[in-house]
Amino acid sequence: MSKQVKSLRRIAVLVLGSIATALALTGVAILAGATAAILALVAIMWLATFRIAGSNRKELASLREQRDISRASYEAVIERLCGAVGIRDEINDRETKRLAHLASVLVRQMRVPTEQVKVVEQAAALRDVGKQGVAQRVLDKHDAFDEGDWAEMKRHPEIGYQILREISFLSEVADVIRAHHERYDGQGYPHRLRGDNIPIAARILSVLDAFVAMTSSRPYRKTRTHEDAIQEILRNAGTQFDPEVVRAFIDVQRRGLFSNNVREPTRATAPRVPSEV
Repeated sequence: MSKQVKSLRRIAVLVLGSIATALALTGVAILAGATAAILALVAIMWLATFRIAGSNRKELASLREQRDISRASYEAVIERLCGAVGIRDEINDRETKRLAHLASVLVRQMRVPTEQVKVVEQAAALRDVGKQGVAQRVLDKHDAFDEGDWAEMKRHPEIGYQILREISFLSEVADVIRAHHERYDGQGYPHRLRGDNIPIAARILSVLDAFVAMTSSRPYRKTRTHEDAIQEILRNAGTQFDPEVVRAFIDVQRRGLFSNNVREPTRATAPRVPSEV
């Protein structure tokens, strides 16, 4: 049965119920007086309210159950996707956890839609998915990259976008992944987007990813101090980074809202593919 037919049936039932109620109350008023009719109306109203409340509770419980099932399915798909392309550990990676925490605080500080927190979290987890399409010789290289190596590595945002864009619930994440190496001044890649043409989640991820990368252990360079990383981000506000995001990031950092999660735990990490930061 179509939704339109169901809606018409509900309207018909309501109309008939209203007519029957009006006739019943009229009969009560004639036989027992106006006071009795008013009391009967109040009783009918309370009964209707009780039934509506009960129906709403059941519907809300059903919606919550569907939400929980959808969330579990969503997270399972993300985990399977990471496993399929060889980055399963990225979901629980320390850096991704740090990014997720920083994003949750920063997004609320900036008063952008809260759903952007989940977008940044998922983009952080899947930001390197496109490296599965990069030549293995480049991924395995530990020496300094030459021009050809960087050209090959810079393909990974577009490859990541192509991998994820056909998954309906990851379409926004795919856009962020494609843009997470764009620069606010238009000198980034792959499409040299500028300013507000870069998705806000990508602009947020760009600042947080740079900060986390600079303050995390790397086998190929010295870890920067927290203060040095902050100064580097400030120096690049308006060029590499969105000044508004940087201002919010610095404000949150100065107010101590990031807590201890802004600092990298002192623990050795496994070798990684060189970062562009």
